[in-house]
Amino acid sequence: MNDPAPTSRSAFSALIFLFVGRRPLRTLIRILLLIAIGVPLFKFALIPVVVSGDSMMPTYQDGQFGFANGLIYRFRDPLPGDIVVIEMAGRQTMYLKRILAGPGDRVFFQDGTLMVNDQPVMEPYVIMSNRWRTTEETLGPTEFFVAGDNRAMPEEWHIMGVVDRAYIAGRVLF
Repeated sequence: MNDPAPTSRSAFSALIFLFVGRRPLRTLIRILLLIAIGVPLFKFALIPVVVSGDSMMPTYQDGQFGFANGLIYRFRDPLPGDIVVIEMAGRQTMYLKRILAGPGDRVFFQDGTLMVNDQPVMEPYVIMSNRWRTTEETLGPTEFFVAGDNRAMPEEWHIMGVVDRAYIAGRVLF
């Protein structure tokens, strides 16, 4: 009578060999090294970003995937023009917006034109503009004014405004 155990055992051994190779200790060390590098890399340095919505069109499309540099603002302050991810409820819910003005600036929209310190700002990334009108705001020492690039959307459909630097998680790389 034939015993099926050796066949299943040899199939299992072949499967283990396929994934582990001839040197299991070396494979284990490689796996541990990848985990040791990958976890901090994707937790702090590279933040995965999936665009959801139309507020950053045409710069970024709905469903587009990329990464944000989570370390850059440890070495320098965010600058107007930077596209950033903003943490709203941890890393699960973040907004993708462009910084339009920084600390100490006075900012508002007048008939669709961005005004910073009473000067109109040229925004070549804005293709179509609605006639947004907002009240003037003076930004505090840790505040930034952000908005999306899709200014064709009605103002009330768009999430924009003042955000504290503590909520800016990183600068978009993609």
